Amino acid sequence: LSPVCLAPTTSFPKSAQMRLEHSNGVSSLIDINHNEPKKTLSGRMPYVTVRENAVKWWITVQGLNHHEVRLLAEKVSDQPESHNDKEKMAEFSVPSWQILNALERLGYRVVTSSCMITGFGKHDTRDFVWTMHKAKEDWEASSK
Repeated sequence: LSPVCLAPTTSFPKSAQMRLEHSNGVSSLIDINHNEPKKTLSGRMPYVTVRENAVKWWITVQGLNHHEVRLLAEKVSDQPESHNDKEKMAEFSVPSWQILNALERLGYRVVTSSCMITGFGKHDTRDFVWTMHKAKEDWEASSK
């Protein structure tokens, strides 16, 4: 995953904000620089990354919420070796094909796959990465 640079945010007093009415009649607040307000994310994304480490033989799944990690653990019949809800990351010590098949049964489909090899030395990286996507209909149905 590539690093993301975030610009510092500045909070303006209400007097520095203007009300803007769009042509469709929707009104919203904008600041003096005509920036629209930041939208808060719900914490759910339809994308999941699955990373297999050739050295450690563990599979890292990133992007699932707590409920989906529990469903995944149920599908592969094994609990994660480590699980971090805040970072939405879980590590399993099962073969990658089991994780990929279980995620497919949860509604995810592989959209990309690639390998990252930095060399064959002791401290080099040898990973295989899959990016998976869940259709909006499946995504909304699983959050009920």
